[in-house]
Amino acid sequence: MGDDSEWMKLPIDQKCEHKVWKARLSGYEEALKLFQRIEDEKSPEWGKYLGLIKKFVTDSNAVAQLKGLEAALAFVENAHVAGKTTGEVVSGVVTKVFNQPKARAKELGMDICLMYIEIEKAEVVQDELLKGLENKNPKIVVACIETLRKALRWVLQGLARPGDGD
Repeated sequence: MGDDSEWMKLPIDQKCEHKVWKARLSGYEEALKLFQRIEDEKSPEWGKYLGLIKKFVTDSNAVAQLKGLEAALAFVENAHVAGKTTGEVVSGVVTKVFNQPKARAKELGMDICLMYIEIEKAEVVQDELLKGLENKNPKIVVACIETLRKALRWVLQGLARPGDGD
């Protein structure tokens, strides 16, 4: 258990990149709490995570990935710099989340896409979802269609928030 005590001392961003999935899980949990706690959307703290958000959604461990998706959603909801991550994160959602067997993962992936649309990155999201329609995995194609449908419904109905009321 000596390894455990070593990674536990690391800062959040380093835990999120650790080779041990339990360390990453811990990092994502701490990042989620941090993202919910930062009150200033322009805090320099957000910048530390710009290059990591794609890793949150593409984690190879399903348990860690689920927590990473929650943290990524909180990031997109609260950080003014979130728009800079749109293409890479949505691409990761399409390829690594929409093929997951867990419904919660797919739901969070869709919520992340819809949140990017809410922060006015609709064109980038649309492009990535349309690329997903060409995927050979039918699960990914279906999830892309469903996300596009939800986005269109939200836009056409003028819902207060993506995902609500579906």
